[in-house]
Amino acid sequence: MKGLFFRGAIGALLVMAVARVASAQVTVLLPDTTQTTTLTATVADQATVTTPSAVTFMVNDITSATAGSAAAVTVTSIVLPTATDRLKISLKANAASFTPPVASTVTWAAGDVSWTGGSWTAATPAAGTLSSASFGEVARCTADVTACNSTDVAFTLAAKPTVQHSGNHTLVITWKFEKI
Repeated sequence: MKGLFFRGAIGALLVMAVARVASAQVTVLLPDTTQTTTLTATVADQATVTTPSAVTFMVNDITSATAGSAAAVTVTSIVLPTATDRLKISLKANAASFTPPVASTVTWAAGDVSWTGGSWTAATPAAGTLSSASFGEVARCTADVTACNSTDVAFTLAAKPTVQHSGNHTLVITWKFEKI
C-alpha cells in the first residue's frame, strides 16, 4: 500500500511539473492565430580584431633608439551597448624583460619599449611605455562607430649599450580590447 501511495505522489508531481513547463497551454478554437512567441537575440559586446603577429626592431646600433616595423591594428564589426560607449585598445608585456638569445645575459626591459599611437581612422591615439604590471592604452575608438584602424602604430626600442649578444631578443605582448 505504501508503494502505491508513493508512486501516486510521484505521478502527481510529474503532472504538475509538465503543466508548469507548458505554461502557455490554452484551448483555442480552430483555426487560431492568437498565440504569439517572443524571439530574443541576445547580442554580446564584440568586435573583430587584427593585430600584428610580430614587430621587428632591426638594432644596428645598441647606443641609439631603434624604430620598430610599422604595426597595423584593425577593429571591425564593433558592437557595443550604447551610442556613447567606446572601445579601448591597450597592451601589456607578458614578462618584465625580453628573453635574450644567451641565457642570463643583458637584454632590454619591457619598459624600454614605447609607442606613439600612430594615425588612426575613427580613433584617438595614445602614446605609452610598455609594462608587465599593467595595460597601457594605445587608442580609443570613437563612440558609435563600427570600425577603427591604424596602419602605423610606431614602437621604439630604447638604446641599451650594455647588450653584448647578437641574435633574437624576444618579448611577447598581449592586446586588450574593452568597452569603456
